[in-house]
Amino acid sequence: MKDVRDPGALVRARRIVVCVGAGGVGKTTLAAAIALGAAREGHRVLVLTIDPARRLADALGVGALGNEPRAIDRDVLGRLGVPEHAALSALMLDMKRTFDDLVERFAESEEARERILGNRIYQHVSDALAGSAEYSAMEKVFEIASSGEFDRIVVDTPPSQHALDFLEAPQRLLEFLDSALVKLLLHPAFAAGRFGFRIFQRSARRVLQVIEKVSGMAFLEDVSEFLLAFEGMSEGFRERARKVEALLTGPQTGFVLAAGPAAESVAHAESMLGRLEASGVPLAGIVLNRARLWPERGSPPAEIPEPGMLDRATESLARALEALDERPADARAAASAAIAAASEYARLVRRDEESTRSLRERADRLACFYCRVPELPRDVHELDGLARISAALFGGRSAAR
Repeated sequence: MKDVRDPGALVRARRIVVCVGAGGVGKTTLAAAIALGAAREGHRVLVLTIDPARRLADALGVGALGNEPRAIDRDVLGRLGVPEHAALSALMLDMKRTFDDLVERFAESEEARERILGNRIYQHVSDALAGSAEYSAMEKVFEIASSGEFDRIVVDTPPSQHALDFLEAPQRLLEFLDSALVKLLLHPAFAAGRFGFRIFQRSARRVLQVIEKVSGMAFLEDVSEFLLAFEGMSEGFRERARKVEALLTGPQTGFVLAAGPAAESVAHAESMLGRLEASGVPLAGIVLNRARLWPERGSPPAEIPEPGMLDRATESLARALEALDERPADARAAASAAIAAASEYARLVRRDEESTRSLRERADRLACFYCRVPELPRDVHELDGLARISAALFGGRSAAR
């Protein structure tokens, strides 16, 4: 990843950018800002979110998002500096629709497809099956990447305390398909219901008898019918899962970890970095969001000024305000408030710099970029605010370490 020195280099070198991090650190906004930056670089970009909240739609200034890409208005993009040949679209993953599409793709026949999609068990479990939220997301990424419609894809992953849910989803699906329970329930004699439970080993028979007593034979037949129909697609799912996994860990993909300056957020980011590093994930960079930055890329005073120094600074500022026709009493009060606010802000900047030092050092060791995005006065709910964050990422202040 040494060729990725900053977010600009990232979107030039990697086709897929996956944003990971805990909930509440501004990951969705970060993903949208990276996508906007990539569009400004001249790419046709899709940003995909799994978050059912409206944060991405709000940040992009669009209405409801669905399972198909929605293009941002061309005139709006032009005002934000996106060249004519580039584009920006957004999509909110519909997990069930994506999983249904997989069934339609891999079903052996139209009859098998209809049998699965109409099965009561499938209808209840398809949106939770074996981590399908994460798997469906990467399946959608794979589908879009294969289509060639977009040059760059930015993925906003679900808020998760488990860093690698996204990466492990394909393997979990494979493990589900190969599990002993699935193989047990796939037994054709059981599905046909011709022999009851006597063909099974004693322990399995007892389990199935309990299920039958609680749920009825119709439930077991639904389960069996679903899994039998699913069995015909299992090899297709296996092959697809392998391709998805290869795409995630391959040279086309770069991961960006979002974190906040609070101690809890930094600790979570450290834990996540450890797992990402151990798994060989292609980490491209770390973004510290909502960071408190000292003006003009400088650093706050190393120590809290002496009271006498603060008094002199207050007097100096008060005289400057008086020169602007402020009344002496008002000037003194305003100067005192300004100096107190600056001192408190300096303390917070120093605290954040100290609490995030480990992330900066980790970025150096991993040879990935480290960016700080300044805290904005209010949450981002429109494209202008998103453009400010994108500018901080792709220019000027984002390079400050």
